[in-house]
Amino acid sequence: MEKVSPTRMNLLNLKQRLVTTLKGLELLESKREALVKEFFQMIDSAMTARGDLRKGMQEAKNALTLSTAVEGRERLTSAAFAAGRNLAIELAEKNIWGVRFPELRFQSAVRSLAARGYSMTGTSFGVDNTARCFEEVIDRALKTVSVEMRLKRVGEEIKKMTRRINAFKEVILPPLRSQIGGIKDHLEEREHEEIFRVKRFKGRRKY
Repeated sequence: MEKVSPTRMNLLNLKQRLVTTLKGLELLESKREALVKEFFQMIDSAMTARGDLRKGMQEAKNALTLSTAVEGRERLTSAAFAAGRNLAIELAEKNIWGVRFPELRFQSAVRSLAARGYSMTGTSFGVDNTARCFEEVIDRALKTVSVEMRLKRVGEEIKKMTRRINAFKEVILPPLRSQIGGIKDHLEEREHEEIFRVKRFKGRRKY
């Protein structure tokens, strides 16, 4: 920070800068605190989503194993080809406390029996159950990705704000306070010298 002349005007300007800087620091800390609360809520959501995904994948795996044993690989593969489709996924932008992050938007992958494309009379409950389980896995996987993208973005913003807060506290504020203290000391010293000169002048006039 550049040196300034030790005048009362410069002291007032520096004090105003200090007030403005402290207000900016307070806003950053408040925003970070709000984001940290949001972050921990997202962690809970991400853990729940991960748990649901693992559970769904295990259920889908069990259903696939059972239906393969009952129906055979060829019939199951044929049903899978018949049920194939494209799934529309949109990437939208949302905002939390001024932080923008992507969010996945999609229609549920779970369909009715008639919408899956294979013959309902030519397949068993096991095939239908397997298809439903894997459709649910797709939904859970997309939800998990969406939550974790948000979690990552908010976490990055918290790190960035922490660096800015540290810069305020370690780089900007100390020299600013030092300058204010130095000018105050200089002005007080000059004031004491002036008082001393006035007293000495009055003392001389008596004689």
